[in-house]
Amino acid sequence: MMFRVSPMIFLSALPLAAADYHLSPTGSDAGPGSFAQPWKTFSHAAPLLAAGDTLYLHAGVYPERLMLSDKSGTAAAPIVIQAYQSEVAIIDGATLSVPAGDRAGLVAVVNCNHVHLRGLEVRNFKTTVAAQLPAGIQIEGSGSGLKVLDCKVHDIWQSNTTKNGNGFGICVYGTSTTPIDGLVLDNNEVHDLRTGQSESVVLNGNVTNFVVSRNHVYNCNNIGIDLIGYEGSAPTTATDRARGGVVRENLVHGIDSAYNPGYGGNFTTGGGERSAAGIYIDGGANIAVERNHVYGSNFGIELASENAAGFTEGILLRNNLLHHNHAAGIIMGGYDSNRGKTRACEVQNNTLFRNDTEETGGGQITLQFYLEKNLFRNNIIWANATTKQMIIHYVEGGTAAQRAFGPSNVFDWNIYFCEGNEADIEFGLNPTGSGSNQGNKSYNGLAAWRTAIGSDANSTFHDPGFVVAVPSATPAAADFKITETSFARDRTSPQFIPHTGEKDFFGASRQANGRVDAGAHEFMTNLQSWRDVHFSLPDGGPPAGNDDDPDADGVRNLVEYSQGMNPALPDANLAPTGGKTGNVFRFRYRKQAPELAYEVQSSVNLGAWPAAIPSEQSDGSGSYWRDFPLTDGKRFVRLSVSQ
Repeated sequence: MMFRVSPMIFLSALPLAAADYHLSPTGSDAGPGSFAQPWKTFSHAAPLLAAGDTLYLHAGVYPERLMLSDKSGTAAAPIVIQAYQSEVAIIDGATLSVPAGDRAGLVAVVNCNHVHLRGLEVRNFKTTVAAQLPAGIQIEGSGSGLKVLDCKVHDIWQSNTTKNGNGFGICVYGTSTTPIDGLVLDNNEVHDLRTGQSESVVLNGNVTNFVVSRNHVYNCNNIGIDLIGYEGSAPTTATDRARGGVVRENLVHGIDSAYNPGYGGNFTTGGGERSAAGIYIDGGANIAVERNHVYGSNFGIELASENAAGFTEGILLRNNLLHHNHAAGIIMGGYDSNRGKTRACEVQNNTLFRNDTEETGGGQITLQFYLEKNLFRNNIIWANATTKQMIIHYVEGGTAAQRAFGPSNVFDWNIYFCEGNEADIEFGLNPTGSGSNQGNKSYNGLAAWRTAIGSDANSTFHDPGFVVAVPSATPAAADFKITETSFARDRTSPQFIPHTGEKDFFGASRQANGRVDAGAHEFMTNLQSWRDVHFSLPDGGPPAGNDDDPDADGVRNLVEYSQGMNPALPDANLAPTGGKTGNVFRFRYRKQAPELAYEVQSSVNLGAWPAAIPSEQSDGSGSYWRDFPLTDGKRFVRLSVSQ
């Protein structure tokens, strides 16, 4: 019998390999999109991108909208669009018309997953037509794992002079039943915007599990960073709010609606209502707002719900630095009786300094309508030297019940200060709501305030003790650090425990010396800072104890610290050492921690260790040594380090 063997063909389901593509204003869409032969247009390149692909933009100006829709990478293989190396790739809308209708991004990412934008400059998308809504970068619909990193967005202008025109720098709208989940906006620069009654950076609707971090937002004529709910952006009310995220380490300044026609102002001369916050949580929930620096804006940070049926709730407003804003550093509650509630928020360990520069009468913290079960503790509040107003709750309109300040809001362990005496400082309250505004009462001094609110018993009037005694009108953030002898040191409740992983404004652990300091900075000694950097345990404890040796290199932690070593790396080569130099044995060491006591000791029998006799020598650059004559016979030498 004869058998015929037929050839077999196997079809593989393996994915195609990820590709790197290149784009250049001088390229050609007829080419392969390689480094040597780049493509020219987004309209050609964008539809070709698949999971794992990277599209590199080379230097130059791209006068075209970049639009991606229904594109999906994966967590392991995202679609990346980025500037090539350090080249400046500019997406410029100066020659484009903004489409009429809904939001229109110069860069638009709609219903996409795991798309990353990095290092792009997006600019000059402008209109004077109220029906047009320009955005620099627009993320819309649903999507997971989306990132906007290291981008610059500027000169996006809605220049209509009525109250009907709007625009955005970066807008994220979760408009689907499936959320925009895991979004990251990090290290972007957003500035010089005209946004009408909309925002510079906004997350609106069904957006969850986000990180908005290290962005620099400045010189814009409405709200800097906004987290919004209850505007009908998402299909269901339950998901129609930004929630479960972090707003961290952002620098926001120059946010001023006086230059906005939507608030009665002029683009160049101002004159409009000043009501724009640097950071605004409007109907958001369960968001940590931490370590942000806001100054020179109408308000610092605002927590409120503009929707009457909505709530801003579960906000951790902590470790922020707020100074020299035009009105209050912190403002909470609805601006009239037709708004929603601000409830169950924690306002703690913030430093507020000389806000209300326009002397609006709102103090450092303005409290408005509908505040419930909020906690104010561990803050440093330094009032405007002229008004001397601290916390002000003056409300008008609505019913007596709506005006009255609820007793469920608690204050304690705050430090209040301004030039003058304690009796000069003013608090304001509408305790009963009686009368349209006649119920507003002022209280001078802490004793009267404590009686009025029934809390704040452990708060004090005292200079907190910044490293710069009185920071200037243009201070550096470091001016607000406290010193070892500052009154604010260890000034919170002994029972207070910071949240897991919480950091102070400068990124250090929130508790040192066994207790939390008041305000946004946690003072640490140099040794505590060293432990914190390497172990996040400034007060020691295994493996950060002085005698611990976690890297098993035979050098204990305190000696590692004294020599500038890394306790997580076996770097014994940097430890004190010795060797023959001519006719002497030279013992070498460093003194990287001058606050420690150093003693070189020698022994002939490992029993007694007296101080070494040879004099100490130094090269003046941090290296020290002692020379022992080789004629002394056998000798052991060591460095003793102590606190």
